[in-house]
Amino acid sequence: MKKIFTPIQIGPMTLKNRIVAAPSVTYNASPTGEVTDRQIEMYRDRAMGGFGLIQVEAATIRDDGKAFPCFLAADHPKYLPGLSKLVEVCHLYGAKVGLQLIHTGRNAQKEFIDTDPVAPSDKLIWRDKPRVLTTAECEELIALYANAGRLAASIGFDAVCFHGSLGHLPAQFLSPLTNDRTDKYGERTRFVVEMIQATRAAVGSGVALIYRGAVDEGEPGGLTIDDWVGIVPVLEDAGIDCIDVYPGMFESSVFATLPLYMPEGHYVPYAERIKAVARVPVMVVGKLMHQPLAETVVEKGQADLVSYTRPMFADPHFPKKMMDGRYEDIRMCICCDHCVGDGFQGRMAECSINASFQREKEFRISRPAPVLKKVLVAGGGVGGMEAARVAAERGHKVILYEKTHKLGGLLLAAASMPHLYMRELRYISKWQATQLEKLGVEIRLGQAVTADIVAQEEPDAIFVAIGAVEPRPCVPGVDREAGPNVLTLIDDYLLQDARTKGKVVGARVVVVGSHHGVELAVSLAHGKEVIVLEEAPRIGFAPYISLTVTRMLALSERFTELKNLELRSGVKLDAIVDGGVQITNEKGATEIVAADTVIFAQERVASRSLSRSIRERFSTNENMQGSGEWGHYVGLHLRVNDKVCELYELGDCVQPKTCKEAIHGGANFARLI
Repeated sequence: MKKIFTPIQIGPMTLKNRIVAAPSVTYNASPTGEVTDRQIEMYRDRAMGGFGLIQVEAATIRDDGKAFPCFLAADHPKYLPGLSKLVEVCHLYGAKVGLQLIHTGRNAQKEFIDTDPVAPSDKLIWRDKPRVLTTAECEELIALYANAGRLAASIGFDAVCFHGSLGHLPAQFLSPLTNDRTDKYGERTRFVVEMIQATRAAVGSGVALIYRGAVDEGEPGGLTIDDWVGIVPVLEDAGIDCIDVYPGMFESSVFATLPLYMPEGHYVPYAERIKAVARVPVMVVGKLMHQPLAETVVEKGQADLVSYTRPMFADPHFPKKMMDGRYEDIRMCICCDHCVGDGFQGRMAECSINASFQREKEFRISRPAPVLKKVLVAGGGVGGMEAARVAAERGHKVILYEKTHKLGGLLLAAASMPHLYMRELRYISKWQATQLEKLGVEIRLGQAVTADIVAQEEPDAIFVAIGAVEPRPCVPGVDREAGPNVLTLIDDYLLQDARTKGKVVGARVVVVGSHHGVELAVSLAHGKEVIVLEEAPRIGFAPYISLTVTRMLALSERFTELKNLELRSGVKLDAIVDGGVQITNEKGATEIVAADTVIFAQERVASRSLSRSIRERFSTNENMQGSGEWGHYVGLHLRVNDKVCELYELGDCVQPKTCKEAIHGGANFARLI
């Protein structure tokens, strides 16, 4: 048996395996902090999935301690009935369950708490300037942690977890960046030690205590891993049973979230340093998307347990699939960070690639559709494949046509970007293709759906998911035979093999359009001179996955690191000329920019051609005539050879957006037939 599946003791608590569901907020509690039915089903699904320990997401010890809306609360007995339901569903499936306690301190936002945030000091401000806590108020907060722990223990929680990462209140006392106090809590470990000791006294010896710590804050002047080597024994002496390694703070958001472009397993070396000095088990979280990596981490003793957030959203049943040896059935996270962006924008967290997340009960497929149908899917991108997968799971006979010779669409193409860590993007299309094969979906590659094919197949339902088209360049000189070489990003570059990519691009590159072009520019700047030309006043970012602040910051960091990359906004491309391009520059003057290769990376345009031809040929009345170029209707009734047929359009062929809209569209609409 692999070590990751062996039991482990954390204080008084024994876990059946070393796979942990992280206490990540999903913003689905009630506005006043009560557990919702949606949460109960979400945690039930995780428990069914085989996690050894499920840490319930952050519950506030006082109402002024939340940074975002819809946090759980654990500061009063009135919350116990709902919390006890979470304990019950987790225990039912053999998981141990902990409750994470939180007060965000200076990270709290005034718009959500209707008062000023509080903090050990006001020397570092995130959103709103905090009011500095008095000594008596610090003592009161310690008592509140202990009281919340006592309430959690009273209803059967096996562990109490302290959120001391991301610069929240315990971290604010520990860090020199946020603690310049002159009273007794100016001794930076004192608040945390007293918090642990008071909670231990309140819960007794039968409940495990876990501390989630930012073992490196990632900011100049903040705590480092070297500091934490000395902090660990202090926390152990105070009564902590496990250290949960989670570096970073709100100010170091890229380091704290590990978005796309960051390598997997980034926090493992930090866990290894902590484990070298710790007497208690050490847990690590952070971009462990590829499950064999986590197995290796535990096997090599770099950490005792592995904790998951985003991969758990993508597939809450992956621990059981690992135990079964069904690795190909694990829907691995693509690290698009849509779930992270939801939180920062005040929305309930969703997963781009798993439409069932937060809809576990309503989306569960437990029986075939009442009437089995023949389904035709046009397009083998992630939206079309999702529609095909869900339809096939419901028992329908599905045929999928894809005009190219490969499934995956734009997301798979983007994953091939050289020199830029984006390979996670291919995980979803690989998983979908595997599931389609297992479900017996008939796949016809190299064939585009036409109205004639629709007539030939006579389907009961059609899903049009053919994506968007890349506009061809339309400037003077684009078709000239002399250099520079002119390409389009997707068709002429990303969809080509690695050898072709290397041959078609010269040493000096102009990229026209930043929305899709900045990733390409960063990729090519590893060895080439690259200039991005953007007509808009600001540089944009690729919109095919969620446009999160962390992803923009992560890519922006590369801008400053690469000295042979230049970004120019507010400039207009006028023509392609000998040796380069002619532009109207930022000052309105004509300028020649030298280039061997010009790559157009302009925004894509929805492809309405198939929808138009289907509506025109199979419409049931004059209202549909000419309607294919506009509007989006769900489940229009057509007549194909005297047979009623439903028409669904989804994804970029309706409007180019993110992969979330395409996948969720396919998942939703396939449940309607």
